[in-house]
Amino acid sequence: MKANTSLGEVVKKDITPYLVFAIPLAFMAIFLIYPMFITLARAFMPAGNKLLFGQFSLSGFTKFAESAMYKKALINSFIVSLAVTGFCIVIGVPMGYFVARVKMPGKNLMLSLGILPIIMPSFVGAFTWVILLGRQGVVRHFLNVLLGPLGISVPTIYGMFGMILCMTLTYYPFVFQLSYGAFASANSLLEEAGMLMGASRWYIFRTITFPLILPSLGAGALLVFVRAIGNFGIPAIIGGDKYVLPTLIYFRVNGFWDLNGAASIAVINVMITALVLYLQKRVINRHEYETISATHSEIKQHEGLAIRIIAIVYCLLILVVSLLPQITIIVMSFYEKWVGLFPEGFTLRNYARIPVYSKKELFNTFYLSILATFLAAILGSLIAYITERKKPKGAALLDLSIMAPFILPGTVVSVSLLSAFSGASVIALGGTYTIIVISYMIRRTPYVYRSVAASLSQLNPSLEEASTIAGANWFYTFRRVSVPLIMPAIIGGSILTLTTLLQELSTTILLYSSKTRTVPIQIYGAVADGKLGEASALSVVLLVVVFVIVYAMNRRQGKSIASSFKMG
Repeated sequence: MKANTSLGEVVKKDITPYLVFAIPLAFMAIFLIYPMFITLARAFMPAGNKLLFGQFSLSGFTKFAESAMYKKALINSFIVSLAVTGFCIVIGVPMGYFVARVKMPGKNLMLSLGILPIIMPSFVGAFTWVILLGRQGVVRHFLNVLLGPLGISVPTIYGMFGMILCMTLTYYPFVFQLSYGAFASANSLLEEAGMLMGASRWYIFRTITFPLILPSLGAGALLVFVRAIGNFGIPAIIGGDKYVLPTLIYFRVNGFWDLNGAASIAVINVMITALVLYLQKRVINRHEYETISATHSEIKQHEGLAIRIIAIVYCLLILVVSLLPQITIIVMSFYEKWVGLFPEGFTLRNYARIPVYSKKELFNTFYLSILATFLAAILGSLIAYITERKKPKGAALLDLSIMAPFILPGTVVSVSLLSAFSGASVIALGGTYTIIVISYMIRRTPYVYRSVAASLSQLNPSLEEASTIAGANWFYTFRRVSVPLIMPAIIGGSILTLTTLLQELSTTILLYSSKTRTVPIQIYGAVADGKLGEASALSVVLLVVVFVIVYAMNRRQGKSIASSFKMG
């Protein structure tokens, strides 16, 4: 009788959640864990594209010691990434402090304009800097005229100088936006206590204020480093003969179809990123930064004339310089070419050509981005629900797996998928829409996952428990109670996913075929062919679409999109 009762309980038990949860777990296992395993295996195989499990080789790694090109690419990646991170901190922290702590007009406008460099595709900014600071660049010409009497000549944008400058002006908003939030929300009671004890403003900033913003500063610096070391578009356009790891990966795959050699480079890239992530966490975790208090005192704004003038001039200077690419791209889109100091041949043909020559690319861009966003929203929401509500054993490992692609360069994800699903693979997906959608999902699901997980952690599960007690099954409770509660988080993460996918290049560049070419690929090709007017018009279309989406999100959620880029 007891056995029959147990059997009846098993039959009556609602297994729907287990069946639903199995889907995202299977997806992660097949399209993330398996490709990464294959990539790691390929890294220890001889050069080529064949999977030879019986042959062990370190040739892919020894090239970093033997090949001058490999050594230079590795050193260049370190120099560029560290320099960009350092300059972004130097630029972003003072700007965040000024906007948060100095009384000056137009703060909301500065915050809105300060996000534009992030939402513009970085490779688009790169080719506009060629117009501005290239060999015949208009800005470079005037700077040389101005500085010539002093014996100073501004270098061209090509090479290390250009990569560092372009990435710095593209990524500084991460540090600016996150440090602004930290300065604006820090509990001022601690600073006021320091003032009452006679401490100087500099001493208070150094010992109280700055340590309190370290978590946000660390998150911003990590975001900058990860994007700098994984950026393909900027080095490809203005790097010249200076290889970095992402362009070296592209060279091995596109030039030689050497997936095993590319896998070795990808593993080195991941190891560097993981090391930086470890060091960042170790520095941040040395101290406690909790400043929540039952009372709150409004932060006192600096009102001195001198500091206000310095703050306004500094912020406006940074904004004007960093927004030059956006201004240039709009102007260039109405001209045929840029010769010397000014554009020539005013025309509307660049825009008129888009419906004719870019119809397929526009369809592919929106189709792939929207489909991947929809699927990422489902996948991210389900996995977030698993980790936050069910809390299974291994939840931390699941969290790490879903967030890993967030810090992986796009070229690394592409190499992983090519390693596992190209050629004579059991599941051959090379050159298809499917492999691009999967790559997009893997890279962008963390946005939805982190957004929903944060929302669930703040929601009391009592409503869901009440629904279950009232007799509703799990699926009904999830659909009618849980989803409506977390829908704002799902929408926020999905919009962020969509805007970044519309401008994705580093992942697509190794996976696309003639039938799956997207607008960013077409822009990249137009720049390579010298068709700057065509590339500019396409870029403006992309920029307007992304800006409209971001603006709508900011108005709906009442916060900057940059706040969604936090790692934890």
